[in-house]
Amino acid sequence: MLYKEFQDGVEVYNDTTWGLVAKFVRNTTKESVKVWERDMEFVESVEGFLETWQKIHSREVSLPLKDFALGFGFTKQAIQDSTADELRETQTAALRAHLRLLAKRFFYRVMTPGSGTASRGFWDGLMGAAGQRAPPTYKNNSFVNTHNHYLASGAATPTLANLNQIRRHIREHGYAGELFLFINSNVVEDFETLTAFTTTMTPVDIINQVAKEGFSLVKRFQGFSMVTEDWVPDGYLVALEADVKPVTMREPLQPAGRGLKLYEGPYSDMPLREAYYESRFDLDVVHRGAGVVMKLTSGSFTAPTFDFT
Repeated sequence: MLYKEFQDGVEVYNDTTWGLVAKFVRNTTKESVKVWERDMEFVESVEGFLETWQKIHSREVSLPLKDFALGFGFTKQAIQDSTADELRETQTAALRAHLRLLAKRFFYRVMTPGSGTASRGFWDGLMGAAGQRAPPTYKNNSFVNTHNHYLASGAATPTLANLNQIRRHIREHGYAGELFLFINSNVVEDFETLTAFTTTMTPVDIINQVAKEGFSLVKRFQGFSMVTEDWVPDGYLVALEADVKPVTMREPLQPAGRGLKLYEGPYSDMPLREAYYESRFDLDVVHRGAGVVMKLTSGSFTAPTFDFT
């Protein structure tokens, strides 16, 4: 009965969203997605002449697919010696673990640039090494093939110039939607200190609110909606444009394989014994100009480490 209850709970869980991060993710079952990279432009026409056909450049982004598993590890004795409520707590813990996996995988993909000649994530300065073309021109903004969205701040604490640089790096590619800035809770104090010295650039009511109530209650700052999220490692800032959904999640082609799954163990009389959860998916950045990752350092950018073993 508990096993059936857990199965029903997993189905309900799969019908829910996974928090704010879902705002930046699209879903697909395709092995790759196509991203259009240049807008068409009207040109002056002359009667009697056929204008040159315009081609829209596109980029094919391949999407990985990974398997993740979580085993109950219940022995027969453990099941016999546990109450129903104690066993239900393991289900709750497993669902929370899956939510953490989704968030962790999301920030891993967003914060990890390509290496060698594998150009992944946001624009990472490897286009020349990988033999790819530079980011597409937008309005009067043109880019070289070393254009990079993984930046170093130049200091251990953030500045207004850093926020302006981040915002410019996204807006110059034509992404005009709402901007979100994810920061670690240890960086909040740096922003609270920052506002105290920006009376000429920040509305006085914002400064007063920070002084009285702390930064967590300020919804917007310098054009960003601020989000405190400790999946972002200390010393990093992650900026994302929400409207375009820069990240795509790939799931299996068959509907039965999507979402979190609970599989019974090898013992038919006790299905929870050695039962396990499994989830098959992965994510990757598709819109490479719609985000920026900045490391707060006087040195160069290095990606944080995320462990999935």
